[in-house]
Amino acid sequence: MSWRFHVGGKVVDTVDILRKKHWAWRFDVWPFSILYAVWLTTVVPSIDFGDAAIVLGGLVALHILVWLFTAWSVDFKCFVQYSKINDIHLADACKITPAKFSGSKEVVPLHIRKQLSGSSGEEIYFDFRKQRFIYLNGIFWKLPYPTKETFGNYLKSSGHGSEAKIVTATEKWGRNIFEYPQPTFQKLMKEHCMEPFFVFQVFCVGLWCLDEYWYYSLFTLFMLFMFESTMAKSRLKTLSELRRVRVDSQTLTVHRCGKWVKLSGTDLVPGDVVSIGRSSGQNGEDKSVPADMLILAGNAIVNEAILTGESTPQWKASIVGRGTEEKLSIKRDKNHVLFGGTKILQHTPDKTFPLRTPDGGCVAVVLRTGFETSQGKLMRTILFSTERVTANSWESGLFILFLVVFALIAAGYVLKKGLEDPTRSKYKLFLSCSLIITSVIPPELPMELSIAVNTSLIALARRGIFCTEPFRIPFAGKVDICCFDKTGTLTSDDMEFHGVVGLNGNKNLESDMSKVPALTLEILASCHALVFVDNKLVGDPLEKAALKGIDWSYKSDERAMPKKGSGRAVQIIQRHHFASHLKRMAVVVRVQEEFLAFVKGAPETIQDRLTEMPPSYVETYKTYTRQGSRVLALAFKSLPDMAVSEARSLDRDDVESGLTFAGFAVFNCPIRADSGSVLSELMNASHDLLVMSLAKCT
Repeated sequence: MSWRFHVGGKVVDTVDILRKKHWAWRFDVWPFSILYAVWLTTVVPSIDFGDAAIVLGGLVALHILVWLFTAWSVDFKCFVQYSKINDIHLADACKITPAKFSGSKEVVPLHIRKQLSGSSGEEIYFDFRKQRFIYLNGIFWKLPYPTKETFGNYLKSSGHGSEAKIVTATEKWGRNIFEYPQPTFQKLMKEHCMEPFFVFQVFCVGLWCLDEYWYYSLFTLFMLFMFESTMAKSRLKTLSELRRVRVDSQTLTVHRCGKWVKLSGTDLVPGDVVSIGRSSGQNGEDKSVPADMLILAGNAIVNEAILTGESTPQWKASIVGRGTEEKLSIKRDKNHVLFGGTKILQHTPDKTFPLRTPDGGCVAVVLRTGFETSQGKLMRTILFSTERVTANSWESGLFILFLVVFALIAAGYVLKKGLEDPTRSKYKLFLSCSLIITSVIPPELPMELSIAVNTSLIALARRGIFCTEPFRIPFAGKVDICCFDKTGTLTSDDMEFHGVVGLNGNKNLESDMSKVPALTLEILASCHALVFVDNKLVGDPLEKAALKGIDWSYKSDERAMPKKGSGRAVQIIQRHHFASHLKRMAVVVRVQEEFLAFVKGAPETIQDRLTEMPPSYVETYKTYTRQGSRVLALAFKSLPDMAVSEARSLDRDDVESGLTFAGFAVFNCPIRADSGSVLSELMNASHDLLVMSLAKCT
């Protein structure tokens, strides 16, 4: 069996299994025990006391340096304190090598315990940055969560049916909390004081004291500790702010052991079936979703700004109607998932679902808890993904190495000449040579950088920006290229509806809605995901702009109708929400007594679903996209007469096939008023600028 294992997942690259050496056999103990014994028995009797003291000082300095290197280098620590072994059952620690750009190496304990309740055998695992990895068939696998099952299995979920299953699930996944230790000021200060530069500075101060520079040395030492304590205090404040992010304390209705019970959100485990809806605390603020959940029944409007930064509320629909053999993909099917940390603004229960909720909430099954939720992943990214950066940099190291070469030459010359003079004190000679070598690194250099960083931190804090790694700020000054998203970043969030093009083969834009066919207007008025939240219409700015542009109104009962004239009212029966991998959305509507399917989406996607594509289809939409406009293709088809329940259960592929083209909707997004000045300022600062739009850069 090998001592090195590979890991299934993207976080960890390799795992080396180790066993801690007995303290007497460590390389920072027994070699130095021998050296000290040799010094005492051989060196002391053969030379005078002053020279022997210098030799002892060198040994002690070397011993301290070895000990410090075990703190500075994980590989060196493993070499000194651990042995690599082949039998995993004899190991008690692991050296974790993260994937590229995922942080630095760490040594973590390896645990061996009996299998979970109801199982036999043993389980071998380690915890790394709030993630658990379990040993199975020669590979460490990340602890699995029920996130890739079929929709049919999810719809059959009724929660954990026995206390034994609940205990097993709790042992396996733990409680639904963000638990990470709050570092103390003493711990952070120790971390700062162990940095190579700081150790070197203290060493220099010690040399100055030996050379009788008492006042200057002590004042420099005082300044060093003051600056490092300031940095530690700043980091402590930022980390304390992060600790405020936690699972909201709230009581949920959970279906366990065949009945609905009240439970705290921190007691949820994957597999729990819960009733979830809009809830608020004593201060009136909406409480966040406590875990990642899949909606089995009902719909919800959710604010996901905490995760995505998007202020537009998102529509979340149940998985009813999805293929029972189709497997869940959270990335693809995110419109069915309530993510931890987001807030439900509005919910609509499904009264036809077999499992009825006592409080009128949506039925959902818990997928992930704790640090495995989307909010938890964000916290892990902030806390663990990158190694701590200090004032050191490879450029300064290279510069110092260049100076050290000349310092060694100078110190060697002084040592040579000094040894030629038998009357010269060897103590003073050693001290002079040491001072020559150490003088190449100004002890004030890190302090000066600390002052600059602290000033930057204060300026950022005034703007509400917190930085967990202050010494990354100088790296930000090295950025030489800026990439911008176009919509909502360089342009405003407000879209402008310009009109319809492509009707009857006409390439000219029609902005007079009275000349646009009724079916095209009905598609624009009803094929959207707009909803009412607190009596206010919210949703995609593009869809709101279309509704405003055609002068139609949309009611809370999901009915659209023209504000003027005698046009037909359109009642939405079923929505198939926009999916990024499909690049389209569809609705089933009823207009008077007729059922219709309305579809809109990317022109290149819709063209494959048309029964007949107009000759100038591609040329028309590309003409307007090249001008920077947002173009959506509109299409429809008539559906046979059926009951409303049948219309709601139509398969999406049936709804979105055999379509008739109904024109292109053209939208423009005005440039923000301050975009020009900001871009000019960046260009004047010698930054290269890129605009990233979909999959292309311009």
